[in-house]
Amino acid sequence: MPLPTQTLLAETQKRIVSPRTTPPSAPTTHAAVPPLAPGALPGLGHAAALLRDPLGFLGSLARHGGVVRIRLGPRTVCVVTDARLVHTLLVALAHDCPRGAVQDTLKTAFGDGLLMSEGQAHRDRRRIIQPAFGADRMAGYLSVMHQVTEERAGRWRPGQVLDVAKEMNHLALEIVTRSLFGARLSEDATLAFHRALPDLVKGQIVQSLYPHPAFARLPLPVNRRFDAAVRVLNRVVDQAVNGRAGTARTERRGGTLPALLRAATDPATGRPLTEADVRSEAITMFGAGTETVSTTLTWLLDELLRHPEVEARVLAELDEHLPAGTTPTPEALARLTYTRSVTQEVVRLHAPNAFLMRTAQVPVNLGPYRIPAGTELLYSLTALHRDPVRYDEPLSFRPERWQDGGGLGRPSFLPFGAGKHKCIGEAFAWAELTVAAAAILRRWRPVAVPGARAREVVWTTVQAHGLRVRLAPRADALTAAHGTA
Repeated sequence: MPLPTQTLLAETQKRIVSPRTTPPSAPTTHAAVPPLAPGALPGLGHAAALLRDPLGFLGSLARHGGVVRIRLGPRTVCVVTDARLVHTLLVALAHDCPRGAVQDTLKTAFGDGLLMSEGQAHRDRRRIIQPAFGADRMAGYLSVMHQVTEERAGRWRPGQVLDVAKEMNHLALEIVTRSLFGARLSEDATLAFHRALPDLVKGQIVQSLYPHPAFARLPLPVNRRFDAAVRVLNRVVDQAVNGRAGTARTERRGGTLPALLRAATDPATGRPLTEADVRSEAITMFGAGTETVSTTLTWLLDELLRHPEVEARVLAELDEHLPAGTTPTPEALARLTYTRSVTQEVVRLHAPNAFLMRTAQVPVNLGPYRIPAGTELLYSLTALHRDPVRYDEPLSFRPERWQDGGGLGRPSFLPFGAGKHKCIGEAFAWAELTVAAAAILRRWRPVAVPGARAREVVWTTVQAHGLRVRLAPRADALTAAHGTA
């Protein structure tokens, strides 16, 4: 039976993940069957627990084993709770365990692009797109990121109350549009994009949990809204790709992502990529480059409000290595080591992906467990990054845990995935977080509005809702501070 969609809107708060009471079983001679999580209800299985408290439920499974079976109605899904096994799934088993039902929903809607493709098709498309994220382009992107943020923050006014999530969504979309597409979206197109995105995300998760794909073709309200959102997003992307974005395009046409795609040939056919191919890659960049980055920026501002001593250290580092009025460079960003630790800790504590899925096409061994062919495998980056076995005080915001390379290279830290499907725009995203935060914090001092702090809302992503701040000019705040010292 379909899972009730309205319960997915339930807010979730940060929860203490209980330490594992027993280590995962590890037989040495025979592969084990993953244990079944307790608490399954007749007919529903664990669906009610998952929908009622997604992060709390997924985080609680680690105490039962490194891989744990759960039941979602008639379906059995294996949840991988051990970070090392997730890394194995994404790297060593990437060929045998391609992406699953959540991505298949988008493949049906937007085509077989980088986000949805597998095997040789994925490798070919990744080689085509990779130059767009080369190190030689980063300086240009940093300049655009800085300019876009300065322009947007320059339109804010002292005393204005800002809906941070909404504003960061608009900022991230504009940065992607102008950096990668050399275009400017009209205000109407921007609003249409943001109105459509929630229905796309909700429809994606609901359709991925249907007991049979045929349910996605039924005239259910969630399916109709999903289909309408797909049409809207395609129209917005077409405007950016084809130069009908409402205002003049920049002069960088030859270096844009669409130009790169149109100049390429498909290695499998020797023919140029189709316009459908171009649109599929464009929608991937719009989706992946907007929601997760904007959500992380929202959490970043929220954590700085909660930890003014961290904000003070970030501002001091910016004063030293990125003086006001200067355009960021890759070299300057490399010197912002504490700021990077802060952004890493925000990404760890507030990993944007609530859960992702893979499907075992053949029988595989995952650690001590035997996974039959056809098994759906689910993992939660949020739960992994809050695992008390891997991180001391996992729900505490502690940027110092990343100092002196303390967290780099951890197989338990996978914000952008791992292996052949690792996010192609990782360097772009880290840079965007730093540049946007620096431009905002230099100009404005956000002041928390009472009762309007960020709260977690879980779909396929862990979104930040409700944060509102009152803006105080940074210069006035510093003058006042010096005057009372």
